[in-house]
Amino acid sequence: MCRRVPSAKWYPAMWDFPGGHIEDGESAGEALARELLEEVAVRVVPPRNAPTFTVQDNEGSPHGLALSGWVLDTWSGDPANLATDEHSEIRWLSPDDALGLSLAHDSYTEVLRHL
Repeated sequence: MCRRVPSAKWYPAMWDFPGGHIEDGESAGEALARELLEEVAVRVVPPRNAPTFTVQDNEGSPHGLALSGWVLDTWSGDPANLATDEHSEIRWLSPDDALGLSLAHDSYTEVLRHL
């Protein structure tokens, strides 16, 4: 997970999953692969299956939140915080450990409990 910088416009200093916006012409899985490489130096094969979880919330930011997440068990690279303008810290966490943090969105609690 990534801790957002204290100066972030949305969810400042909160813990979030790495990821970002889908660019024109990208699938959600392709966006995930691109964002993981850009933000945390991890390379994954873009998933083709349905997301493990989805979150849709129109509150909390002017554009709302639409999140698709996958559980991945294969990757390459050494995780590093490449997006220091967005994240102050990255950390591998078990779902139980993540539940003890200040999470960016209330729905993450249910997602982590399910995992």
